[in-house]
Amino acid sequence: MQLSYKLPLTSAILAGGKSTRIKKTKCLITINNEKIIETLLKKMKNVFQEIFIITNSPELYFNYGYPLIGDAYPFKGPMAGIHAAMKNSKYDIFAFACDMPFIKEKLIFELAEKHFLNNAEITVSSFKDKLYPLPGIYSKHIFSYIENLLSEDKLSMTKLIYDVKSQIIEVAKIDKEGVSFININTEEDLENLKKGGITCSA
Repeated sequence: MQLSYKLPLTSAILAGGKSTRIKKTKCLITINNEKIIETLLKKMKNVFQEIFIITNSPELYFNYGYPLIGDAYPFKGPMAGIHAAMKNSKYDIFAFACDMPFIKEKLIFELAEKHFLNNAEITVSSFKDKLYPLPGIYSKHIFSYIENLLSEDKLSMTKLIYDVKSQIIEVAKIDKEGVSFININTEEDLENLKKGGITCSA
């Protein structure tokens, strides 16, 4: 169900990772003559009421004109980025990894619809029975719970999903090839994408 108005959610692009396996800032990698961050922002700007870039290197993203939020718990993975977004947002968080440029708009609206309909604390996807914490929607109601996990260095996104009121939506019918979940972890991944090898590992 595609809506005619912007979703009352905060899009949080998580751009704070260390990129240990690929010696590049993932958000600034160019694919199809466009930086990944630019591709994501183009998709988000007409969909979400609010957009944040979560980063510990704000100087890289000043020119994009969106709020830049730093992690309170630096380098503790996506949970820390979601926590930072929640602390500053008006709405629940729709979190995106910055190296997933092929997210389908139809999938965004499907997750949002299910999230609002069922009043879930977390709404995420599965593709061919593999769970994907990102992209996913995380309710501000679990902010304190996430903060406690971070303070105890308990960073498993999968455990978080199974410990609260979550719904996992199988999306193979919406995204038959799983392109929404393609990410860039290695130089080999990047070269395959540049050659047009867009396939999901699931």
